[in-house]
Amino acid sequence: SSGINAEYGGSGKKKFTEGWVEFKKKRIAIAVAQSLNGNIIGGKKGSYYHDDIWVMKYLPKFKWSNLTEKLAYDSAVRKKKLQQEMTQVKKETNFFLEQMDKNKQITAIKRKREERQSASGTDPKLESSDVHSESSENSSRGPKQRKLAQSSVVNGNICTSVLSSVFTQ
Repeated sequence: SSGINAEYGGSGKKKFTEGWVEFKKKRIAIAVAQSLNGNIIGGKKGSYYHDDIWVMKYLPKFKWSNLTEKLAYDSAVRKKKLQQEMTQVKKETNFFLEQMDKNKQITAIKRKREERQSASGTDPKLESSDVHSESSENSSRGPKQRKLAQSSVVNGNICTSVLSSVFTQ
């Protein structure tokens, strides 16, 4: 990646933002953190890090296992998020492809219907719209409803025997 940065005018050097140092003795770690915190990194005047400042902290009760656990957790979270994004993209792609296949099938059916109707000599536009309107009437989007039986309706009134059996007290 550093080569890519150099191609676009970058320095090509890695930029470090965090680092950890482990000391064998706690007393030395505290002394180093206090003495270097807030000091200029230094080096030659033309050096890349010459004017940068050390920011150091002594972390009490911090173990390397804590660091490795945190890095492993972050890596697992990143992988899981990437996998979820990939599955979402696959679902969207499959849905799009299914819709494309359906569209091809529908256009093929319409084309064959028009060819048959043109061969029979009828107007394909009129008959296709009639067929579509009939199918839309039969396939309503709501729940299916039962039609009222003719025997239960007498002169516009519902039989009283049925009502009396339903509403008995």
